[in-house]
Amino acid sequence: MIGLYLAFARISFLTQLEYRGQYFMRMVAKILGWSTGFIMLMVLLQKFRTVGGWSIYEILLLYAFDVISYSIASTFCMGAFGKLPRMIRQGELDGILTKPVNPFVYLVSTKISAGYTSNYVIALGIMVFSLKKLGISLNGFSLIWLVLDIIGASFIQAAGFMVTTVPAFWLYKSDGLYRLFYKNLTDFLKYPLSIYHRGVQALLTFLLPYAFINFYPVQYFIHKQEGMFSSYFQYLTPVVGIVTFLGAYCFWLKGLRAYKSTGS
Repeated sequence: MIGLYLAFARISFLTQLEYRGQYFMRMVAKILGWSTGFIMLMVLLQKFRTVGGWSIYEILLLYAFDVISYSIASTFCMGAFGKLPRMIRQGELDGILTKPVNPFVYLVSTKISAGYTSNYVIALGIMVFSLKKLGISLNGFSLIWLVLDIIGASFIQAAGFMVTTVPAFWLYKSDGLYRLFYKNLTDFLKYPLSIYHRGVQALLTFLLPYAFINFYPVQYFIHKQEGMFSSYFQYLTPVVGIVTFLGAYCFWLKGLRAYKSTGS
């Protein structure tokens, strides 16, 4: 199964690299998009210096965690689940269901995106810069924990894509759900969760656990404890990521069972 996934993913990735002019333009567009967001954040932080007791570099570390986990999740899931509503409406999913392979594996591996390379460079650059400015050096264990946190955060981001697009199996179009329950709510991740109302903190911790993408894991590295919940939450991102993703996958299976072919 792993070998099959890697073969599909390699073909999908190389196919996108074949059109190098288009690939280059996508890179430039993404660099400009993320750089604009970064510059706006820097201008704001330079003006106020701190936000809710968090310094410029601590907030940049939040930003880096969000960008890199979003980019990893997008590489593997955005292409697949971003197109899912259209595939359901137009009956394209029928072709996938006839393949002698797990539909999820086939969908994800054949829709892998090569367009997020620039995001990795930007996010890692900001992360290294922020850690250096904060005087944080990563030893063997903390480096491993950083990787585990990023993986867990990426699972949460991927689950967000899935949970907000799988309702298309019943609604046939779920763009509004994606914007409302994922895109809009993850905007809160730009700043420390502790500056928001207690209701928002509870929502983004328990119902939609986006706070585990950056707020809780970053606290481990900057030795800060804030928010209305236990300090142990800063150690839970890898676990929350796996549980959230498995829950999203079960939701996908339920949607798949409800799928009705267009018959065309």
